[in-house]
Amino acid sequence: MNDFQNEWIIIHSNIEKYESFSLIIKLFSIFTCTLSIASSINPFVTILIILVLWLQDGIWKTFQHRLESRILMIEGNIENKVNNNSFQLYSEWHKNRSSAVKLIKEYILNSLKPTVAYPYIILIALLLVIVYI
Repeated sequence: MNDFQNEWIIIHSNIEKYESFSLIIKLFSIFTCTLSIASSINPFVTILIILVLWLQDGIWKTFQHRLESRILMIEGNIENKVNNNSFQLYSEWHKNRSSAVKLIKEYILNSLKPTVAYPYIILIALLLVIVYI
C-alpha cells in the first residue's frame, strides 16, 4: 500500500467518526426535547439548547467536509499517480483557513444543509407549537 492509500484509510475512518458524532448530537437533541416536554421545562430554554446543538452539528459537518475535500484530492492522485502530496492535510487546512467571520459563515451554511438541519427544525417547531397551544 502506498502513502495515499494509507492516508485515505485514515481519513475515511475519521469521516465516519464525524458522522457518528453528528448522529449522537441529533439523538441528544431529541432526548433534550423529549425531556423538556415531559418535565414542563420552558420551551424557549430548550429551543436555545437545541440551537446550540444544531450549530455544534454544523461545526462537526464542516470538519467532515474538509476531510472529504482532502480525500477527493487523494483519490484523484491515486487515480492519476501524478502528484505525491501525501500527509499534507494540516498544511492544506492551514493554507486555506478562513478569517473568523468566514469560518462562522461556513459553520452556519453547513448547519443549514438538510441532512444537518434535520431534526432540529422539527424539534423547534414542536416546541413552538407547545408554547402557543
